[in-house]
Amino acid sequence: MKRIILLIPLLCLSGPSSFSQETAMDELLQYGGEDYSMEIPAPGKANAALAENGSNPAEARQWLPPDNDEPGFSWPDEGGTVSKSAAETGAGGYYVLIKNLSTFFKSSDSDSSTLAENQKCVLSPNAKYKTLAMPDFYGDHVVAELDAAASTCPFTKGYIYMPHVSATSAGGASQLPANIRAFLDTLAHAEGTEENYNLMFTFAEFKDYKDHPRDRQCSGKLCSDAAGRYQFLSKTWDPLAEDLGLKDFTPPNQDKAVLELIRRAGAYTAVSKSSEYANFTKALNKLNGIWASLPGSPYGQPTHSTASLWNFYKKSLAKYK
Repeated sequence: MKRIILLIPLLCLSGPSSFSQETAMDELLQYGGEDYSMEIPAPGKANAALAENGSNPAEARQWLPPDNDEPGFSWPDEGGTVSKSAAETGAGGYYVLIKNLSTFFKSSDSDSSTLAENQKCVLSPNAKYKTLAMPDFYGDHVVAELDAAASTCPFTKGYIYMPHVSATSAGGASQLPANIRAFLDTLAHAEGTEENYNLMFTFAEFKDYKDHPRDRQCSGKLCSDAAGRYQFLSKTWDPLAEDLGLKDFTPPNQDKAVLELIRRAGAYTAVSKSSEYANFTKALNKLNGIWASLPGSPYGQPTHSTASLWNFYKKSLAKYK
């Protein structure tokens, strides 16, 4: 049994109830928020009692499992790098891959409906566009400089709405096996962030990915600087980033950090085989001490049901098959 001190509620340790259509953040903003000292119980043992500790706003904390020898994912092309020769020859060079829908390449990150026709160009579904440099990220957009031959746009550097991008040469979730990718989708769904890598607590947004935003937001009785698709607290992110050598808070690095959390919790093998229901539930049980939006969490907060998450997982997995 591991003893930790937590402040509950916590965006990273919170989620919507199984009977509510609201997101994890909606639930958390309505939650009263007490300060608790508790134990993470070993499997099969009773939860430790929760004790109220004052009425001051709770400062969110997050359990970071210690480093260990548990197996994990081996990322290809570590850091999302592409050699100069490969980029120049187009052999696996810099690119953006569009999902199975039409979208726009835009001169700014403004909504496409507000832009003039000469400020946006249509990008084709399932098309892979060569870029002149590694794509970057800004808010909820991918920033890319398209090869002039790949587009008829009057401009070559622009913005693509990130949820409409299937993959980029910067790497990240697109490099993962389908089972793992679907599980990360499910975790983000439980946390209320869905496809968004630029959300903070209270649904505040950030645009610069140079570092964790470290922007403390308060609502009700909770203050938190949780940020990103997987709602990392800065105190969780910093040691993970240092251990993994992550230089920024970009989406690919958020994906690497969350898999490190999963690995340290001893859940990677189960996540990698999560298309089997027994492994899916095993992974949830190993991770509900980190994210309280998951079923069986000992923190006494609203959670998703296993059935609802399993249904979401199967739909997500089907997209990658």
